[in-house]
Amino acid sequence: MLAAKRTVRTKTTIWRYKLWRYRLTTVGLVLASFGLATSLGDPSRPVSVVAGLAGATLSLMEIRANRRRSREVRFQPRKGDTYRDVISHSADLGPSVESARDVGILLSRENIELRKRPIRAIVRTPDYRLPRDLRTWSLDYLNYRAKTGRIYNDSVLCLASDILSDDVVKLRAGRYFDFMCSNLLAPLDIWEVGRKSPALRGRDLILDAEGRLVPFKRSRLANHIGVSTLALTTDGQLLLVAQTDDNIGSPGLLAPSGSGALEPRDVPRDTDDYTIQQVVINGAERELREECHLTAREIEESSLVGHGRWVSRGAMPEFCAVTLLNLSGDQMLDRSPRRVEQSYVHEFMPVSLAPLRLWDPNRPLEMLPHHRQAVSWPLALGLACLAECIKDESWSLRKAVLARLEG
Repeated sequence: MLAAKRTVRTKTTIWRYKLWRYRLTTVGLVLASFGLATSLGDPSRPVSVVAGLAGATLSLMEIRANRRRSREVRFQPRKGDTYRDVISHSADLGPSVESARDVGILLSRENIELRKRPIRAIVRTPDYRLPRDLRTWSLDYLNYRAKTGRIYNDSVLCLASDILSDDVVKLRAGRYFDFMCSNLLAPLDIWEVGRKSPALRGRDLILDAEGRLVPFKRSRLANHIGVSTLALTTDGQLLLVAQTDDNIGSPGLLAPSGSGALEPRDVPRDTDDYTIQQVVINGAERELREECHLTAREIEESSLVGHGRWVSRGAMPEFCAVTLLNLSGDQMLDRSPRRVEQSYVHEFMPVSLAPLRLWDPNRPLEMLPHHRQAVSWPLALGLACLAECIKDESWSLRKAVLARLEG
């Protein structure tokens, strides 16, 4: 039922985009219908004929123009873009984190504050709206992405400020399609037939004039908040999720135990006084329960360990946590993904981490040496944050995590 509702909601949104793109066609069809309906009525026959012909002509012209425009637009991925210049310009923010396919930045300075003190959050209004120039490409891009994986237009929470820029972290509601048509355009260049330069350079969406990442408070993009958690079983194994090829986030790669987008339902309902740590943990545990087929009683405790910017995915914000489970690795192997998640989750994988002496935030893939070529970027970020936290004696879960890993 949930999957059916999401599909209907998604198709409705795409049709709404199409109606806007074909608004003249809609007017034309109304005129044609008027001409047909009144041809036998009171208005004179010439009036009806003219209205019908005008409507049909208007519709035909717009349909042909839009079909021609769709054929002339090309979304060109920049697969060879390593973002080395962006990483070098962002060295003051923290070290780079690289995975099998992607690159991003671990925001070390901000993460120290996130672990040290509660930071209040609010949901501001109005909701995020896609800028007019990006709406120009929205329908063509959604059609393009629909060919490569399942897409849904769920409600999400977006980051509208930077962690250390204000006393309060500002969030705002948005839709997943807005994220797709803004952040996910950044790894692409848009070309039109007959032009010698791109109609849109994706890098311009995330960088300022000096080649530095645009802060979230000045960004024009949706910047929906990614959340994930690394779940440790009672016997010290890390629970991974093997994603299917239909998963639009990191298709075919290994993801954290639960990963996805922060949603409005993750905000506490019973109070206006809550922290970004609470909201992120709510979202991370929800994703963990959904993807790994868990109940709330099987989750012992969670702690936020950090966040970063996923540069090769539109420099979006990604937060990560660590969760202790009340289940062993063998107990997790006896479970299978819920039916509604089987389009995205192939299987659960309890794995052993490398010895603690090899843990290094600058080389997180060494923590999973047997799987390093299949590690997604959120998983690499989570491992880097975990390696940072395990050296921090003030971290609340440090003793519990060490006890499981060394037990």
